[in-house]
Amino acid sequence: MRRMIVPEALAGVYAQWRYAPAVAANGFIHVCGIVGVSPGGETPDGLGHESFEAFGGVSSTAARDGAPLAALEAVRDPEAQFAVAFETLRAILREAGADLSDVVEITSYHIGISAHMEAFMKVWARYLKEPYPAWTAVGVAELIVPGGLVELRAVAIDPGRL
Repeated sequence: MRRMIVPEALAGVYAQWRYAPAVAANGFIHVCGIVGVSPGGETPDGLGHESFEAFGGVSSTAARDGAPLAALEAVRDPEAQFAVAFETLRAILREAGADLSDVVEITSYHIGISAHMEAFMKVWARYLKEPYPAWTAVGVAELIVPGGLVELRAVAIDPGRL
């Protein structure tokens, strides 16, 4: 048995790009790759506050008929981009009935891994607490989102299936 995790704000993403934000199966939630995006690449208002709309950049791009996945725009400020990615991860997990504390494994794919790792770790520390998940960091040549510096993929325990 599996269930798709598609927040209402990402229904267009699922329909247009065949992109499932997450799938819950066998007691785990598998979250797809996430890059911190925003309309125009600007640092979004309200970042870091409970009311922050994590899906704004993705849903506004998907709302344009025929927009390719590569039309997404990464947040230009690296630290803000990393924070938006973690906020988006948290929002998807919450839609599934979980939270960042349920993450057991995370893989981060980095452009310029050594140049941005200090800023990434600063943001990581704001979002992930002990006990830390298993983590693999991989340096890559390119991400599908232009200007993307990191893509997060995660596996979390599905608290509703324990």
